[in-house]
Amino acid sequence: MGYEIPLQVKNLSFAYDRQDVLHLVEGDFYQGTFYGIAGPNGSGKSTWLKLMAGLNNCPHNRIHIFGQDIHKMPRMTLAKKISFVPQMFNMKYAFTVEEVVMMGRYPYTNRMTNITKKDYDMVETTLLETNLMPLRDRHVNELSGGELQRVVIARAIAQDTDIILLDEPISHLDIHYQYEIIALLKEICRKQNKIVISVLHDLNITMNHCDHIFLMKEGQIIKQGEPLKILTEENIDEVYNLKVNMLINHDKKWITW
Repeated sequence: MGYEIPLQVKNLSFAYDRQDVLHLVEGDFYQGTFYGIAGPNGSGKSTWLKLMAGLNNCPHNRIHIFGQDIHKMPRMTLAKKISFVPQMFNMKYAFTVEEVVMMGRYPYTNRMTNITKKDYDMVETTLLETNLMPLRDRHVNELSGGELQRVVIARAIAQDTDIILLDEPISHLDIHYQYEIIALLKEICRKQNKIVISVLHDLNITMNHCDHIFLMKEGQIIKQGEPLKILTEENIDEVYNLKVNMLINHDKKWITW
């Protein structure tokens, strides 16, 4: 058997109520790589992410994990492969931070009835990595938006999947936690050989921290590749209709306008 691409999207189109949202989107994703998806509002970024997470129905034989159509994978098997951090997260019940992070272990615990030492150890490690230990006994409905966002990211990390999908994971965080979470995701990606795919609005973070980006507009991928080569003044103007300037400092590039 030949080598199978860890995550592959082929000729993916999608519509809501006959309104095209994605058109022939494609991408190959490899382990140990941090991917960014960028583009204006309404360009299809979140829809693409949800389709890869198996949350929206799409045509069969379009999204594969190691050659297997995700629609043919049992839900629990898929939950051990892909974790997803949504853009918005509402928790109606007064679970503690630790309990929500433990929910990431759901695929391994027979519906949370058989929690093992490994599960507790994974949650403990994740709380430490995400600096949530001081909040572990707080109820999530008492947290700020930024604190809750960190909890949801921690839940995805504790799920210990091959692929982590994140929809604007740092949008509610202050600048300190933005860089802390991005640094943690990069470290997990490298050391644990995971695929991390994130929708990001901050082009400076996207350019300087992602390995590969997809630049989208109106449901299509306009450009993809190495961020420093893709996020040029010309491409940003084409996609965002915005004139920008590039500042270069050694191997870093910064966008100003």
